[in-house]
Amino acid sequence: MNTYAPYDFNDINIAQAHGQPNQVYLDSAIFKYWCRSLYQRMTSIFEWTVPESWQGKNKDFFNWLLFAQGYVGIINSEDYGYIFQPCQPGADRNIFYQVNSFIITNPYDSKISREYKKGVDIEILELTPDYMGVFDIIHHFASRLSFLYTAVNTSLLVCRNPRILASRSKTGAQALKIAMDKIVSGDPFIIFDQQIMWPDAKTKEDALFDINPTPAKENYITSMLLEDEKTILKEFDSSVGIMNLDSSDGKKERLVTSEAEAQMTNSTAAAYAWYDCLKDSIDNIKRLFPDIDLDVKLRYQTQDVNETTGGDDDVPGSGDTERN
Repeated sequence: MNTYAPYDFNDINIAQAHGQPNQVYLDSAIFKYWCRSLYQRMTSIFEWTVPESWQGKNKDFFNWLLFAQGYVGIINSEDYGYIFQPCQPGADRNIFYQVNSFIITNPYDSKISREYKKGVDIEILELTPDYMGVFDIIHHFASRLSFLYTAVNTSLLVCRNPRILASRSKTGAQALKIAMDKIVSGDPFIIFDQQIMWPDAKTKEDALFDINPTPAKENYITSMLLEDEKTILKEFDSSVGIMNLDSSDGKKERLVTSEAEAQMTNSTAAAYAWYDCLKDSIDNIKRLFPDIDLDVKLRYQTQDVNETTGGDDDVPGSGDTERN
């Protein structure tokens, strides 16, 4: 079972192709890699206190339900004590159309499979208030990073063969394909009969193809693409609440207070929204189950800005050395 990516990008490509001819596709293996990597990165923003029976592999399942589904049901079962379970909204609603019941369907224990009344025998731990997970964020950034790595691979291939090749005939094209296959396979040089360069050995007119050398430096954009990876990851961190106080241009100087505060605000907005929702849910859970050992805190707490950055708003001097 695929633990991290609930959708294969083959399915997404097919769905997109219904709207218009889909000429752009992502490598599913790369996409799944980034989904797993970003998921693990995202789950690091919270530190949990949970019942002992939830630890280990059960904790992994807990995280998966919370971030992929967006919520888990908490019950006090006769056989297992306090447990979390995947659940679905039931039919019962209140006057404001809010869900009043949830259904647990566990194929491994029929005794806990039934409809539960919210606030009576079940409470819901919610990451977001709309009963939705946050894998849309992961998919968004995983898609961008997948496209980026396709460009990285292409850039590396071009750097191995920094030439533009044009053929005037099928014979010349076939010769170029053979040469390219050898280059891609790693051959450091290609040897062929010079006669394939000419249609007529006597007249030597109109070469079958042209070889136009291009400086390797002009084709090498890999370093820029890898810098773009850092930028995308930094944007992902900011969107999920992982603070990153590095300056955008990669310089090592410290940020002034106002700059650091702005970055901290951007980095913690989503995390605090999720955190507030979790804390409200935990309050409801503890009202129903007062002795449950359950709590959460943010791993990346906002620290004192001056301690973090060492800068001030009004520092005399225009240079970085005087400012710092």
